[in-house]
Amino acid sequence: MLGYHGARPRLLRPVSGLLLDMGDVIHDTTVWRRWLLRVLARTGLLGPRVDYKEFCRVWDREYLGDVHRGRRDFRDAFRAFLASFGLTGAQVDEVERACQTRRRQIDADAQPLPGVRATLARLDEAGFTLAVLSDSEHPSSVLEEQLERFGLGGVFVSVISSIDVGQTTPEPAGYLRSLRAMKLRADEAAFVGHDAAGLSGAAELGMQTIAFNYDPDATADAYLARFDELLDLVGARTPYRAAG
Repeated sequence: MLGYHGARPRLLRPVSGLLLDMGDVIHDTTVWRRWLLRVLARTGLLGPRVDYKEFCRVWDREYLGDVHRGRRDFRDAFRAFLASFGLTGAQVDEVERACQTRRRQIDADAQPLPGVRATLARLDEAGFTLAVLSDSEHPSSVLEEQLERFGLGGVFVSVISSIDVGQTTPEPAGYLRSLRAMKLRADEAAFVGHDAAGLSGAAELGMQTIAFNYDPDATADAYLARFDELLDLVGARTPYRAAG
């Protein structure tokens, strides 16, 4: 494990491409979840010990995974999730309506995390092959539209959603399909992720791993405190050209 707790991050070997998770690597996906937790806390049904991480684990493990694999509709899973906290049918209806409105607002206002747009542009200019693999309830076409809104259109050779392959990370199908699209072997690419499962799945296939905005239990070959550290990590940092 390199580049941990403030040490300069390094990879064990050079790479030609980077496969990036989308949520919480390219943009922040916690805003809606934190808003929902506050809404549910006001109902008094969650209890005093439910924190954000525990709340997300229940949602991800018991409900969202099937949505991301295309096995369950998001609305159905979300309503079942709300009901699991003891909300009545009328309360579920009220919270769901409010959440639909809030999610649309958050999606419309979403922006890349600091340093992401400029760093990916530099990596693209330097000739690195870039791709996205995301556990998502949306197909890749919707993710591509979102990346276009972020000013990242044309940067990635491949954008793959879990719903397109019927598997989520750390299952291998998404990584393998991405590597084929990138025309790279696993040892020629690194995976940039934030959660322990996604990073471990990439490592199992022989990819180097880079953790950013990462969970406390995430294990990787290198850790980034800032996204633009990725340039030094892969050797893409070049001097700025003089004006004129």
